[in-house]
Amino acid sequence: MEHLDYSNQAAWTRVSGDKQSPVALSDSLAVKNDFETTLSFNYDHTASYVRDTGAGIEVGLHGTANIGNRPFSLNQFHIHTPSEHTVNDKSYEAEIHFVHEASDGRLAVVAVLVQSGAASQTYDAVLAHMNQKETFDIPVDDIMPENKAYYHYIGSLTTPPLTENVEWYVLKQPVTLSTEQINHLKTFYSHNNRDLQALNDRPIISSN
Repeated sequence: MEHLDYSNQAAWTRVSGDKQSPVALSDSLAVKNDFETTLSFNYDHTASYVRDTGAGIEVGLHGTANIGNRPFSLNQFHIHTPSEHTVNDKSYEAEIHFVHEASDGRLAVVAVLVQSGAASQTYDAVLAHMNQKETFDIPVDDIMPENKAYYHYIGSLTTPPLTENVEWYVLKQPVTLSTEQINHLKTFYSHNNRDLQALNDRPIISSN
């Protein structure tokens, strides 16, 4: 399996565009929106696979999401170490991306930031089934925060082909992995995070 070269990101194949991800998020740049997009999720608790894609650890998980009264389907989630987005100049230990797709092909990624703290049963389940194709039970709840307040902007995928017009919702409340789990995650990928990209006057929306 060929690994994506994060040490030479300038060589990545990409489409042209100036709306790339990740970006530096901050309360000073964000605009409060009185008409917030509501987020709700109904994810399965049975995963179909865990695999190393060469760009990160990916888990096959299905379910539905309602984003601003628009239905999306969850395709998978994967993990970047350390975080790709920063918030108020702070980088986190990791970042989990839940990748959703609408019936018209539009993509929405819900990003969950990870800090050191209590251990995650979800991560233990993922680890126990690494590179296996059999289905297995997965809690999920401990890697999705209760508070769904977010930063929102329009960006791109963070791995090639770096496709744009992706809706990003970076949740403000982080979840936790234990220090031991974070260190174990880094044995797979210690730096599979894309460099920060220019905002280029894109608005950042902040929910309450």
